[in-house]
This record gives sequence, structure tokens and C-alpha cells, in this order.
Amino acid sequence: MPSNFTIKGVEGTMKKIEPTQILIFSTILFFNLSAGLFAQDREGQDFLNRASQYYLGGKDEILVQVNIWGFIKKPGQYLVPRHTDLISLMSFAGGPMDGANLGEVRIIREGALSAGNNGHSGQGVKPPILKVNVKKYLETGRKNIIPNVEAGDTIVITESFGHKFRNVMGITSVVGLMAATATVIFAIDRL
Repeated sequence: MPSNFTIKGVEGTMKKIEPTQILIFSTILFFNLSAGLFAQDREGQDFLNRASQYYLGGKDEILVQVNIWGFIKKPGQYLVPRHTDLISLMSFAGGPMDGANLGEVRIIREGALSAGNNGHSGQGVKPPILKVNVKKYLETGRKNIIPNVEAGDTIVITESFGHKFRNVMGITSVVGLMAATATVIFAIDRL
């Protein structure tokens, strides 16, 4: 391999190009092209961030990652088919526990922020929280009440007021019983 190359100039004369010149030129060209290829505007980054929230499952099924917390039998993070509704997700997670507040299931829609909706970058903006009345769905069967989950959603099922009240009353009853027993023992001791 020759140690230097010749190239025909504009005037038709031959000029020698040193290998170091080729290396420098190639390096500059590479960095300029790389900067142009990898420098994306915010919209392009949002698209890539949003696209990275989808997974490919068996049989080329698109899956999304969602979280489910609270009064559910198997809380955690799930990969579910893209068009999964809230009831199906709750079923994947074993269904609600006794004492779950099904009148107000909250869906924190984090995915809406990363998409850059309404011209926002998503930084410093609170995610939208949807409140779904699953109890009403169970009473009426109206499917339009139940939304589909989206990539990045966190579903929170809280404890119902009645369940909290029963728990407090249970503790209060035990404390009351202990106080009554102590009073009886104290009264017997005084006699």
C-alpha cells in the first residue's frame, strides 16, 4: 500500500495527500456527520422516549409496561397487551382485595408527560390523574366507564373508608376491652 496518495486538483495538476491528512479529514467528517445524525430536536426525542415504552411480545404482540399498587392481590409491574383495559389489568393482578375502594381507582398517567403533550416538555408538570369508578361498572356493566391502560400508567387502588373504620374500631374494641378488664381487676383489688 502506498505511503501517500495523489489526487488531481482543480487545475489538473497532481497533488500529494499524506495519510495523516486523510485521517484528520476523516475524523472531522465523522464528527460533523455524527453531530448531525445524533442531534435531534425535542420532538424527535419525545417520540423516541415514547416509542421505548412499548415492547414486542410473543406472536408480534405489542406490550406496554404498567404498575398496579394498593389493595390488589398481586401488586407490581406488568407487561400487558397494548389495548388492555383497567378491569383486565386488575384481573391479571389477581383482582381487588377485601376492603379495596373500587369507587375511586386512580390512574396516574405518566406516559402523557413523556409524550410532550400541549407543547410541554413534561418537566415540572404534574401528571394527569384519572379517577375511575369501578364499583359503578360492576353495578351497571357499562364498559365505557373503564379506560384502557397506557404505557407508563400507575394504577392505585386505595383502602375504602369502611375498611379503615372497621380496622380502627377493631383496635379500639381491643383497647376498650383491655381498659374494662383493668378497671374490673382494680375494682376487685379495692374490695
